[in-house]
Amino acid sequence: MKYILHLTFVCLSLLTPRMCIQGNQFNIEVSRSDKLSLPGFENLTAGYNKFLRPNFGGEPVQIALTLDIASISSISESNMDYTATIYLRQRWTDQRLVFEGNKSFTLDARLVEFLWVPDTYIVESKKSFLHEVTVGNRLIRLFSNGTVLYALRITTTVACNMDLSKYPMDTQTCKLQLESWGYDGNDVEFSWLRGNDSVRGLENLRLAQYTIQRYFTLVTRSQQETGNYTRLVLQFELRRNVLYFILETYVPSTFLVVLSWVSFWISLDSVPARTCIGDSEGSGRSQYY
Repeated sequence: MKYILHLTFVCLSLLTPRMCIQGNQFNIEVSRSDKLSLPGFENLTAGYNKFLRPNFGGEPVQIALTLDIASISSISESNMDYTATIYLRQRWTDQRLVFEGNKSFTLDARLVEFLWVPDTYIVESKKSFLHEVTVGNRLIRLFSNGTVLYALRITTTVACNMDLSKYPMDTQTCKLQLESWGYDGNDVEFSWLRGNDSVRGLENLRLAQYTIQRYFTLVTRSQQETGNYTRLVLQFELRRNVLYFILETYVPSTFLVVLSWVSFWISLDSVPARTCIGDSEGSGRSQYY
């Protein structure tokens, strides 16, 4: 029995180093294949600094934007804001990420932590969030010439100053403005990729109380204490649907008023009937308003 245990121990001692060596070789092969299958990753591990913008100290980075408006879920007159879900896509060129070939590669969105990305924010936004189901709704795509496509799915509530003097036959003008938080015009320049065609989805939206009459894009400058910033503006006009208010407000109100007149044609002796009509009209008005 002791001889068998001793022989087993000797065999394990001889096989363990070989297994470790083979395991290490396997890990090296996997790591090498990972690096080779991810163009640009070699650059990230060889001096790439995500805290410095492309062409640091030189010409500003040109960032082209496009927008898809997925929905406008609510428009609040009391809070003077609207809530929209948008797909924000940004494109810029980072020469540090150039690789051979003419293909593009879509990367895991978690790799965005290793890249420089613009600090774009939504001006006059009250609250915003990035969708996280089932994973963070972000996209990173690298092109061989160093172009980076960065896409986000965002829901935001944005302030919109409204003039309600002509309510309910009014037209409101709202804006969605995008700007860099920290980089001024010397570091970052924003532009619409295709002018008005850079925005899609608004023409397909169906809103309960409004109709989107028209929209257009602008590029303006925002002068602040910390510098001069490029600001992209999407401006759209909302015309209130009068038919909606005729059906929801005027018709019920007219019906309640007419119902209150019925009591004048009822005999003075029919007190229960007159009381019932008055109570019904009053309770209907209180429930409606």
